[in-house]
Amino acid sequence: MKTIAPFISLIISSFLLTSCIAKTVEKPENKNAKIIAEEKPALDSSRFDIKKFEANAYKQKLFKENFKKPGFDAQYEEEIADDRTVRQWTVFPEQEKEDTQEYAEEISKKWNPFVIRKGYNFKGQLIAWSQTFRLEPINKSYEYDENGKIIKITNYEEKFKHSFVDIREFLLKTKGIDIYDTRQAIARRVNHRYEDPTQVYYDIYVLDKKDEKNDYRIVIFDDTLQIKEYRNENKSK
Repeated sequence: MKTIAPFISLIISSFLLTSCIAKTVEKPENKNAKIIAEEKPALDSSRFDIKKFEANAYKQKLFKENFKKPGFDAQYEEEIADDRTVRQWTVFPEQEKEDTQEYAEEISKKWNPFVIRKGYNFKGQLIAWSQTFRLEPINKSYEYDENGKIIKITNYEEKFKHSFVDIREFLLKTKGIDIYDTRQAIARRVNHRYEDPTQVYYDIYVLDKKDEKNDYRIVIFDDTLQIKEYRNENKSK
């Protein structure tokens, strides 16, 4: 079995920017939080088209000059239907070996905070699947062996009472704000429960279409759904 450690370390590094600490599923998930549709990742049979990737990336001047040099990060980005963008890349190891390079793929949509992230081994076989809300891992991530069997599931929702789905529904009802549209708001989840049990909240930066001076911040506490607003005049409501 080929190791998947190099790719996993690459993806996990981006997750360290967030406040949510993941935990491998060992018990039933929190039933209070709604899980966003996952598009059945456990049944995902996608493969990475290595020949197409290299052919497209090779068209770039930088790639031509550095093709398969140790440590060179090759990238390719393509816009597809429905305002979606597919970004692919690979990192060649310092001591180049054919069976150690891995590939990564991100699928995102314009003005949408959700990103599907996939990892593939040197054969183009799927070895990791996850979804993020901007950079933050949400729902469940999956890791696979070479036979497509799930070897690890991580649940990112079990530490929270409410999910991004709940917060979206709550804000749409109370404020008419859609956090699934990044033209309206930029949302993130903060978890400082290990310091203070009350410091688990959703931090939402609301954007004013006409004047950015009118942008303001909303904090929604996970346990109680209590709302606080912070305006430019530094007053909370």
